[in-house]
Amino acid sequence: MNYEIGSRVGGYEVLEVLGAGGMGPVYKVRNVISGRIEAMKVVLPNLAGDAELADRFMREIKLQASLDHPNIAALHTALQQDNQLLLLMEYVEGVTIETVLRSGRIPIEKAIDYTAQVLSALSYAHARGVVHRDLQPANMMVTPGGVVKLVGFCIANPDPRSDVYSLGASLYEMVTGTRPFGGDSDQPAAQVDPKLPPALSEIILMSLEKDPAQRFQTADAFRAALLSVAGSVPAVTAVAPPPAAARSHRGLYIALGSLATIAVIIAAVTQIPKFRHTAAESAPAAAVSAPAQQVPAEQTPAEPAPVSAAPADKVAAPAVRRAPAAAAVPVPAPAQQPVEQPVSPPPQAPPPQASPSSRAAAAADAAEAEQLEKLREQGSLLSIRAGTVRSSLDGLRKAQARTGLGLRADMAASAQRMDYLLNEADTALQRGDAAAGQRNLDLAEREVSKLETFLGH
Repeated sequence: MNYEIGSRVGGYEVLEVLGAGGMGPVYKVRNVISGRIEAMKVVLPNLAGDAELADRFMREIKLQASLDHPNIAALHTALQQDNQLLLLMEYVEGVTIETVLRSGRIPIEKAIDYTAQVLSALSYAHARGVVHRDLQPANMMVTPGGVVKLVGFCIANPDPRSDVYSLGASLYEMVTGTRPFGGDSDQPAAQVDPKLPPALSEIILMSLEKDPAQRFQTADAFRAALLSVAGSVPAVTAVAPPPAAARSHRGLYIALGSLATIAVIIAAVTQIPKFRHTAAESAPAAAVSAPAQQVPAEQTPAEPAPVSAAPADKVAAPAVRRAPAAAAVPVPAPAQQPVEQPVSPPPQAPPPQASPSSRAAAAADAAEAEQLEKLREQGSLLSIRAGTVRSSLDGLRKAQARTGLGLRADMAASAQRMDYLLNEADTALQRGDAAAGQRNLDLAEREVSKLETFLGH
């Protein structure tokens, strides 16, 4: 059913047509009571003719409505109108990645950032039994602030690894400007653009494996592999290693999805900033300390310095002239020396010397920074374990659902606590609260261990 612009549907005024989604048309609407702007998606199936389909839609809509993640456009509510479902969604200001690609390929660092945000959303959704099933650039919105919002969830529940495949195809298109498949053959991204880092090309190839067992097994594993090359993109682009060496990373990327081999990749994982602000917080420390040594050198010239184009020569000149002037003209010399004495640099020397209290404060800051870095590494390792737990729980849920059973309530609750505590730890570490971060990580570790024992890991 199509709705006229300006018409009212269930308390909403239709403002414009946004497009056609996978299940039906999408409209921009305004709630006539609250005035809030939303997106309204029309679900095409005639629910009155298929009670079983209607029940499934209702169950899965409730599940999707429970998703609360910064990279997922929220489902606010659902209405039934003329035997159709109307889904009222968060209206996202921005453009789709499909629109961005019309202007050409996306820079590598941005493509990785966008993809990592989508993978964060997928990890969250997959852990709750929701699979997107229609991942493509047209369903990824980028806000003016650079935040990616997933839209266009299809109501279905296939293998989550299908989302990994679809996102790999989207990433391929972002970095090459072309789609990944031509004719019957696959062409690695590095062949389309030899300047691409071989490690990135390898990650994309792995996500596009036709055999699901050979792909990344979880969104977290895909994201961890992607972030492992993100920080070195400029260096890798400038000095690319041979393709043969890049192929050797495949074992590492497979290992990222397996808890049993986590010990083999600890060294690599410690370089992966699970919490997104790690690199941003550590870089300024070096940037601040280096220039501090040069400030006194630029300020050493006395009053004559501004006149000269060469400060170094001008600084030496007054010292040479003062001695002969004192000898040749004895009367003016005593009058000028007292004037210059108070302006001389020696009295200004003591300020750079730090007091004991400031040295203690600097040491405390350094210790706190070191503790935060260790906690971030701990969080990175724990988040990978949590991703493996989520994947296993998802498989268990599906297996039990086929027999009419459900996941044990205490384990489901433990999984929810695990996710909540990891998010709280991430937030605490981003604001520099080491105590809260440590506390939440310890509690999250307890839940992860409990779930691992339950799953037999």
